[in-house]
Amino acid sequence: MAVSEVRLPVEKLEVGQSIRLPLSWKEHPFLFSRFTIKDAQQIAIIAKLGLKYVFLQADSASAQLIQQSLQAEPSPSSPEPEEPSEEQLVLLRAQEQERQATIDYHRQVRRCEQAYNKALEQLKAAYGYLAASPDRAFAEASSVIGTVQEQLETHGEQVLLLQVSANQDGKGLHYHGLNVCVLAMVLGRACDVDPADVRLVAMAALFHDVGKLRIPHSILNKRIPLTKPEQAFVDAHPKMALEMLKGAALGHKRIKQMVANHHEMLDGSGYPQGLKGEAICTLTQLLSVANEYDHLINGSHKRLAPHLALAYLFKFRRGQLNPDFMQSLVKVLGLYPIGSLVRLSNDAVAKVVSVDEQDQKSPRVIIYDPNVPRREARVVSLLELGLKVQEPLVDAELPSSIRDYLSLNLGGA
Repeated sequence: MAVSEVRLPVEKLEVGQSIRLPLSWKEHPFLFSRFTIKDAQQIAIIAKLGLKYVFLQADSASAQLIQQSLQAEPSPSSPEPEEPSEEQLVLLRAQEQERQATIDYHRQVRRCEQAYNKALEQLKAAYGYLAASPDRAFAEASSVIGTVQEQLETHGEQVLLLQVSANQDGKGLHYHGLNVCVLAMVLGRACDVDPADVRLVAMAALFHDVGKLRIPHSILNKRIPLTKPEQAFVDAHPKMALEMLKGAALGHKRIKQMVANHHEMLDGSGYPQGLKGEAICTLTQLLSVANEYDHLINGSHKRLAPHLALAYLFKFRRGQLNPDFMQSLVKVLGLYPIGSLVRLSNDAVAKVVSVDEQDQKSPRVIIYDPNVPRREARVVSLLELGLKVQEPLVDAELPSSIRDYLSLNLGGA
């Protein structure tokens, strides 16, 4: 049924009416500009906004009748609105603080995105220096790790993890290297791994797949099953990576060990040596978990939504990957992993941006609202709003307008 709007004088507001405020979200304290009035307190707050009218939402037939009724009535003089109560003032102050927190959050996301893009360029340069100047490659990679560390300390792991979930298919090997580095560092910190070891696994993560630079794109991006010779070529990428990491620093024994064995599985089903259990060092096991997760959400073939990627790991990689690191990954990413698109109990679509430690079923989200500029999208706690996740969504199921709005890659917005 078509919905029409009627200008409704503020003094005509009643509980139960569906309205739209003719204001941007920064000019009023409500979650949305469109909402249904639930109590007299909301009417009192609207009266204090200085508006002469709002837009009443109604079906076409009802709108016509309401319009005729309003035109037939004389316009009464507007009564002076009552001063808001102390309770209302407390609510307004809290909502203003939430608004400022949202603005600050988006600034953090933009700054983190800029740092992430800078780190990508540094890593791409490091790959270019591998053959001629391994020491220069190591220096560039060290700078990348420093940037990641700085972002973790400045903005926190959850803002940084949003970059990992930013759907970077087909953008280059350096994206995967940096994503795995971020995941490995976050996972290492969560598991209380020694900081020196975290740095080693981060360095291995940056270079673990460089052997693929020697494999033609026609093979790496092939959409049909590889031939046996092609698969053998791909499976040789750890060995080719070791050949490329001959510089003194990059040739560190433990880094080489992780690069060589990041596809080994605890049950012996991995490659190239078919190692089992404790024969695979702990840091390599950590790297493997980070590598598998990013491959699933950002792989060059069929990508999985974050919640499906976690489900896949627990269903098909149980016994192959370290269970403690897998559990820690869920704890870090959340029941609805950071970056997940979800439908809420009020039917709104949102993107999960952080885990609520009090209740993993009620994360913080950014809600899709076409009436709010993308750079100002509201960041809200489902726990505080009393909303719940109705169901996780797959991005392909949503219109491009919603996907673009919630992508959070704001550099060009």
